[in-house]
Amino acid sequence: MAECFAAGVRTAMLEYIRSTPMIEHIVVGAYRGEPLPENPDGYRFIAMVDGQLARIRQVRELCRTIEPTVVHAHSSFAGLYVRVASGRVPVVYTPHCFGFERTDLPHSARGALWAIERVLALRTAEVAACSPREAQLARRMVRNVTSVPNVGRFEGLDLKHSTRGSAGRVPKVTFMGRISAQKDPKFAAETVREFRELHVGQVDFEWIGDGPQEACAALKRAGIRVTGWLSGEQVTEELSGSSVYVHAAAWEGFPMAVLEASQLGLPIVARAIPALNQMPRDYLGGDPETVAAIIARAIASTGELNRCAARWSDALAANTRDNQRDALLAVYARAAGRNAQEA
Repeated sequence: MAECFAAGVRTAMLEYIRSTPMIEHIVVGAYRGEPLPENPDGYRFIAMVDGQLARIRQVRELCRTIEPTVVHAHSSFAGLYVRVASGRVPVVYTPHCFGFERTDLPHSARGALWAIERVLALRTAEVAACSPREAQLARRMVRNVTSVPNVGRFEGLDLKHSTRGSAGRVPKVTFMGRISAQKDPKFAAETVREFRELHVGQVDFEWIGDGPQEACAALKRAGIRVTGWLSGEQVTEELSGSSVYVHAAAWEGFPMAVLEASQLGLPIVARAIPALNQMPRDYLGGDPETVAAIIARAIASTGELNRCAARWSDALAANTRDNQRDALLAVYARAAGRNAQEA
């Protein structure tokens, strides 16, 4: 279940489904700007109704009529609905970044979100954390925590990037995701402005995704082309044609875009945030000026681009489908078994 069945959460959920074809999956999700699936592969889709109370009632009714073995709640709102209304059905919860990690909220609001998570933890059979950082935070509230590595869409496919050093080709630097406070388009725009000050030469900047008109306009003013929402095939084409992928988000659980960029063999430069604290430090920057300088250093030579790509690939070596499948099956088995013992 996901209140936001879109962007990175949607990608992560679909990879969970691909990793566990032996399980019957029913997805309950809400419309958030991206087209909802018409012919879902490997799962049945139920549209989430509008309204917070109505969604809680919907969860309660679905748990009563479907009688699922486990309900897996993805992200904060679904975590609330499910843990309030699931009754005796065991709940597995993946926060995809706890709400109290949001840096755009005042400390009082973040404290309130922490308190809510502490209370809801009492109704959580297992936390399937999407990163070591998320697991570390979850263990402050719940004993039963497992790190379930995210897997990108290109895991196991031979789609390695091969054009970054092409002679005469204008380098393209790409950002990706829903244009929102979390993905921090202001940080991205300032990074591009800082990069221009370095007078490195002609470089194209692109944001794969969409968002509010005002935010899109600000990116365009900074010299970043905004693609709008694209199909999966179009995203692959745009991303694979990049010289460098840059991740500017202010907070994350663990970004799917980083995984997919690495699977395509792309060099990656990212903002230094807690979710990425185990990633290559030479390619992390805490402010736009530093990120811009790292981008400039990376595109200066094919050798540096190759080193950057290799470092990220090594850091993400454990994010495989086999590891994800094993972790998910163990989590679901423990949650279902614990419920059977308590019945």
